[in-house]
Amino acid sequence: MKPMVMPLLDYINICSYSNIMEMEKVFRALAERNRIRIALLLEMGPLNVSEIVSVLGLSQSNVSHHLKLLLEAGVVLRSGRANWVFYSRSTLSPLVEGLVKTAFQNRSKLSGFHEDMNRLAHCIAHRRNRSMEFFDSVDEKGWNSLVELLPQSDEYLPFIRKNIGNRELTIEVGAGSGNMIPFLLESTDKILAIDNSREMLGRAHKFLTAHKITDRVELRLGDAEHLPAADSMADAAFVHMLLHHSGNPRQTVVEAFRVLKPGGILVLIDLLEHSDSSFKEEQGDLWPGFTRERVKNFITESGLSIVEESTFNKGTVIAIAAMKGNNQ
Repeated sequence: MKPMVMPLLDYINICSYSNIMEMEKVFRALAERNRIRIALLLEMGPLNVSEIVSVLGLSQSNVSHHLKLLLEAGVVLRSGRANWVFYSRSTLSPLVEGLVKTAFQNRSKLSGFHEDMNRLAHCIAHRRNRSMEFFDSVDEKGWNSLVELLPQSDEYLPFIRKNIGNRELTIEVGAGSGNMIPFLLESTDKILAIDNSREMLGRAHKFLTAHKITDRVELRLGDAEHLPAADSMADAAFVHMLLHHSGNPRQTVVEAFRVLKPGGILVLIDLLEHSDSSFKEEQGDLWPGFTRERVKNFITESGLSIVEESTFNKGTVIAIAAMKGNNQ
C-alpha cells in the first residue's frame, strides 16, 4: 500500500495557517505599550527582571506578566540558571524576527523611547561600574586566588595560536594583569592591551617590566564597549574571559568588529553557562557564562563570520574564532 501524500494545496494552507497563528501571537504580544517598551529594551542586549523594572519604573509582578506573554509569542528568550535568569531578543523564528523588525522601524518616533534608552544606558553603565569597582578593589593576593579558580588555559592555547597566526597588531580586550601577553607575543609583533581597571593596568605594567617586553606592548585605559582604538586598525582582537564581566556583551563584540581590519580575526574565549553561584560571586561576574548559541549570536549579529569553534575544560569553556569580511 502506497503512503498517502498530502496534496500540495493542503500543505500550503496548513503552513499558511501556522504562520497566521504565529503572527497573531506576535501582534497580540506587541499590542500593549509596556510590552513594546520591554521588547525594545531587549533589542539592546540581555536584561534581568530587576533591571527591566528599574528602567521602566513598573512593578516586578507587572514586568513578569508582560515577559510571560512575550515569551509565549516567541518575541523574547529566557536564559540563565539559578538566580541569574535574564531575557533577550529572540532570533529563533525568522517570521517573528521579521515582524518585530518591521514593527520597530520607526522606534525613535515612539513616545518615551529616548527616555527609556537613556535609563537603559544608566543601567548598563551601573553594570560596567560594578565590574570595574570589583577589579579595582582586588589586591594582588586576591587576584592570584581568582585566577586559580578559572579554567586552566593550557588546553585551549593551541586554538588561540592557530587562529591568531602571525599578525602585526593584536588588540587584547580586557587584558587584566597581562598574564596572556607573553603568549600572544609569540604570534604578533605588537599588542595594544586595554582594560577598564587602573589597578589591573598597574599590575600589567609591573608584569611587562619584569619580563622586559614593554617595548612591544601599549597599555590603555578604556571600556570594552567603547574601545579607545581607531576603526580597522588591528589584525586580530583577543577577548579572553571578559564577556561574562561585560556590562553589554553584544556591544563588546561589536567593538571588536569595529577595530578589526577587513580580513582580521577575533578569538573569543569565555565561560559556558553554569549554575555555580559562589563562583560567580567570588569572581565578580555579571553573567553566569553564556550558552553556545548566545555567544555565536553575539558574533554573527556583529557582522563577523565564524571560522572555528570548540569547547574545552570538560565543556565549561567555549572558544570561537571569527573573521571580518574583506569588504566590510
